[in-house]
Amino acid sequence: MAAQDPNRVVATIGGKQITAKEALELLKPLNPEDRKRFESNLSGVVQQLYMTEQLSEEASKLKLDQQSPWKEQLALARANILTQAYLAKQASTAPVPGAEDPKAYFDSHTADYEQIKLSGILVAFSPPGTPAGPGVVQRTEAQAQEKANDLEKKIKGGGDFAALARTDSDQQQTSVRGGDMGTFTMGDPNIPSAIKTAVTKLQPGQVSEPVRVQGGFFIFKLDNRTTLNFDQARPSIAQKLQTDKNQAALKQEMDKYKLDVRDPDFFNIAKTPSLMAPPSAAPSASPAQKPAVTKPPSN
Repeated sequence: MAAQDPNRVVATIGGKQITAKEALELLKPLNPEDRKRFESNLSGVVQQLYMTEQLSEEASKLKLDQQSPWKEQLALARANILTQAYLAKQASTAPVPGAEDPKAYFDSHTADYEQIKLSGILVAFSPPGTPAGPGVVQRTEAQAQEKANDLEKKIKGGGDFAALARTDSDQQQTSVRGGDMGTFTMGDPNIPSAIKTAVTKLQPGQVSEPVRVQGGFFIFKLDNRTTLNFDQARPSIAQKLQTDKNQAALKQEMDKYKLDVRDPDFFNIAKTPSLMAPPSAAPSASPAQKPAVTKPPSN
């Protein structure tokens, strides 16, 4: 729309008309991943970006950018952005042995591109000493395990998994769907190893033994299992290989600037967070550039 009719008025903010071209210019700082993530709330994103732009201009008029601590924070934000840009540039040209052929990677990691659709029942517990309050499960770990074992027996004895999920699962967002947790890819690094081990053994329709996770026990039902073909997996493989390049570029630079600590007490090493993060596949805006956009709820 911005290309075909750039002067078309698409919104008004505070009485000012916003054209398609102006709205697109406001969205430019967002990387493609963020645009896709917020595509269902673009009007809210444009509003916040416009407000951020206007307020930053007002701050400049007041010369706040020349006062502490804002002056130093702006300098740090600029340095962070340029660091990310430099690392992304290095990563785009740095070869990673064995990570240049997506098809070869797919052939040697086929299991990572197996997709599973899961349903689950969570029986939660609270650690000793947890204060009572709204939404806090007053159940010990032993009590949770006992209940999970009873549920497993009921299900394997013919009980309706979806019905039990609705009445007994402590995971509210999935219990209302009969335990439906959606589809996952086995290569997802965010899936805990204990869960991967449990569901790998299952055939469609089978139910796992209770799996201990942080704060509870999960009973999983494998609804179905499929494997992506190479064309389907190609985008995630490209992202994975780019991430490997990013990590290699970051490690190379970190090795060059390794700090030799002579006084651990001064640095308080155990409590000092890192200011650097690996570059994304495409350079993204720093926190100082991004608007405070709330992620829309998933359907």
